Amino acid sequence: MKYRHLFIFLFLFLWVFLGFYLSRVESPTFDEPVHYQAGLLYLKEDYRFDPIEPPLLRRVVFTLGKQIEKLTGPTLTLFPYRAVVVIGTGVALSLLLWPLFTRSLFSGLLASVLFVYEPSLIAHSHYFTTDAFSAIISVIASLLILSESWKTRGQFLLLLVAVSLASATKVATLALILPLLLIKLRSLGKRNAILLLVFPLLFIWVTYGFRSEIIFNRFPTNVPFGGYLRAIKENILLARRGQPIFFAGELFREAPPAKTLAVLFLKTTLPLLIFVFWSLKKAKGNGKYLLIFLVVLLVGLFKPLNFGMRHLLPAVIVLILIAASVKPKTIVNWMVFTLLILWQITAFKNSLPQTITYTNELSGKPYRIFTDSDYDWGQGLLWLREEISRRNITDYQLAYFGNIDPLLFLGKYNRIKDENPAGSLPVQKLNYAKPIIISVTCYYLCGYYQDPLLAAYPKTLIAQSFFIFP
Repeated sequence: MKYRHLFIFLFLFLWVFLGFYLSRVESPTFDEPVHYQAGLLYLKEDYRFDPIEPPLLRRVVFTLGKQIEKLTGPTLTLFPYRAVVVIGTGVALSLLLWPLFTRSLFSGLLASVLFVYEPSLIAHSHYFTTDAFSAIISVIASLLILSESWKTRGQFLLLLVAVSLASATKVATLALILPLLLIKLRSLGKRNAILLLVFPLLFIWVTYGFRSEIIFNRFPTNVPFGGYLRAIKENILLARRGQPIFFAGELFREAPPAKTLAVLFLKTTLPLLIFVFWSLKKAKGNGKYLLIFLVVLLVGLFKPLNFGMRHLLPAVIVLILIAASVKPKTIVNWMVFTLLILWQITAFKNSLPQTITYTNELSGKPYRIFTDSDYDWGQGLLWLREEISRRNITDYQLAYFGNIDPLLFLGKYNRIKDENPAGSLPVQKLNYAKPIIISVTCYYLCGYYQDPLLAAYPKTLIAQSFFIFP
C-alpha cells in the first residue's frame, strides 16, 4: 500500500498525543516508583532491588527519562519517564501495523482505530512499567515463530532480535514464547534451535553488564546469567506467596481461575468482541492468532497467582489483530462497522482520564468485582486534588493505595489506615464526624467494607477510583 507510512505516522502521532495527555493527568501508580528506583540502582550496576524483572527496559526508560527531565525541569509526576514508554510502545505497535497495511488499507486502518481506542491497552502504555511494551514484543516474536521466520538469513535475524528483546524485557514473556517454540521445534531444526538458545542468553547477559549474580541465598555462589535466573525464581516465589485480591465480594490470597475469564471479558470493549466474533465467522487465516490467545489464556487460568489485565494484554493485542481481518462487503456491513467504531471511541472517551479502571457496559459497578491490578493502582491523586478543590473540602481523612506519598500532591491531610508504604504522616483513628475518602482498593483490602457505620453511609465514587463518605 503506497501511503502506509503516512497512516503509520498519523497513528503514532495520535498514540503519543493520548499517551502524553494521560501521563500529565495521572499521578504515579503503585508500581511506578518501584520501577523508577530500580532503574536508578541498575545504572549503578546494583541489581538487588526488586529483581523480579530483567533490568533492560527499566535502565533504558530511566536513562532517556532523565535526559528529558533535564530539558523539562523537575516534576512531581513521572512524566519524562512515561514519555519514553509512550513513544517506545507506539513504535512497537507500528511494527505490528505495518504488515496489516501491506495486506490492505482497511485492515490497517481498523487495527489502528482499535489499538488507539482500546482502554485496557492504552491504560498500561503510559505508565513506567514493563507490561504493555513486553506484551507487544512478545506477540511480535510469537507471530514470527508461528510464521516460521527462519527461511532466510534476514528473517531469522529478525526472529533472534524479537525473541531476545522479549526475553530481556520481562520474564513472563517466556510463558508465551517457549510453548510456541516447542510446537515449532521440529520445523526449526537443530542449528536454528541452538542459535535461538545462545543468542538470547548472550543478549540477556549483556543487559546485566556481563555480571554473575547469586541465585539462592543458601548457596552464595556467583553464577553466569544468575540475575536472570534469579528473576525467574522471584516470579515463581511471588506466585507461591500470592497477593491479597478482592474479587466478587470476597478477599482472596490467590484469586480463583474464573477471575481470568471475567477480567478478559469485562475489561475488553464490546465493539472489539463483536468485531472478533464477526471475523472468526467470516474471515480465514486466524489460526496463528487463536493459538497465541489460547496459550495466554491457559497461562492466566492455571498459574498460581491471578493478577489482572496487564498479564492478559497479549490476548487483547491478538483480539485486535483478529478483528482487523474482517471486511465489510455490503452497505449494511458498512453501517454496522461505522456504529461499532463510534461505540468504541465513545467507550474510550467515557473511560478518560483513568483508562485503567475501564470495564465494559456489562460490568455494572466494577468496584464490586475488581480491585487492585484490575481496577485501582492509586492513579487518581491529581484528579482527586481537583475534586477536593471543587467540592471545597479542607479537613478530610484519606486512606490511599499506592507507592507515592499523597502529601506531595494533596498537601496535609488526616491519614487513616491504608495500603501506602510511602505515606509519611502518622496513621490516625477513623473519625466518622469528618469527611472520609478511601481509595477503592483500600476500601476492600483494609477491611473498611466490613465497617457497619461506613456501610450505612451513602458513598460516592469520585476521581474514578476513590469513595467519599458521606
